[in-house]
Amino acid sequence: SAGKKYKTTSRQFFDSILEMLKPLTAGNIKDANVKNKIKELLVRVGAPSSEDDILDFENKRLMVVLFVFILCIFLLVAYKLNQSVLCLSCIAIYFAYKYPEMRVKKHIKLREKDFDKNFPDAIDMLSVCVEAGLGLDSAIERVGREFKSFSPTIGYEFIRLSQDVASGIPRHDALKNLTKRIRCKDLQSFVALLIQSETMGTGVVQPLSVYCDTLRSRKKQRVEELVQTSSAKMTIPMVLFLLPAMFIVILYPSIVKLLEALKTM
Repeated sequence: SAGKKYKTTSRQFFDSILEMLKPLTAGNIKDANVKNKIKELLVRVGAPSSEDDILDFENKRLMVVLFVFILCIFLLVAYKLNQSVLCLSCIAIYFAYKYPEMRVKKHIKLREKDFDKNFPDAIDMLSVCVEAGLGLDSAIERVGREFKSFSPTIGYEFIRLSQDVASGIPRHDALKNLTKRIRCKDLQSFVALLIQSETMGTGVVQPLSVYCDTLRSRKKQRVEELVQTSSAKMTIPMVLFLLPAMFIVILYPSIVKLLEALKTM
């Protein structure tokens, strides 16, 4: 009971600070560049990106900066305005402001890497589902459910795409929104293929099968490229770590015998 009361009090305290910071936050996001940058980050990370969400993100970031700023003030007073502490305080405040953005960007890179890695397999399964007689929207939802366990990004994005279409959003708009959330060249060509097929009124079975073959070839080429570059990447570790150890093992007995011979002279 005491723990719950403490959590409730802490939550109310932080909420009151967030309310106090809202006017400052609203003034900060009046700049269109700052607002668009935050919105793009939220879209690419798969989070809601409404006006309130942008305000909430910037508000929490400013609250972290405020706490770091207060801590730095106490340190400066304790160390009597030491120049080193002043420099570290400036770096800490700047890092506190940039850290949420850096964290979101790191998460975006992980999502895009996961999507790019598993996208060919997802399209392969999508082609199989379409050839088996499923509609395109049902096939996308099925692939999303199947991939949810080992590729959360593809599972989430495909299920969200299916839900967007089911909620009444035109398919080409839902596909364009998907390309805004995930920056992937293969995805852009896939979306262009589906939009073109829908515009011209042709089926997607044959174009999707051809596209799967293209993705497999690209994946094979990427693997071959990684294999070819692996030898060059291994050169530096071998020179720095393996060769010195080999020289020590080979030359150590000769050096010991040479030193013993010098002592007897």
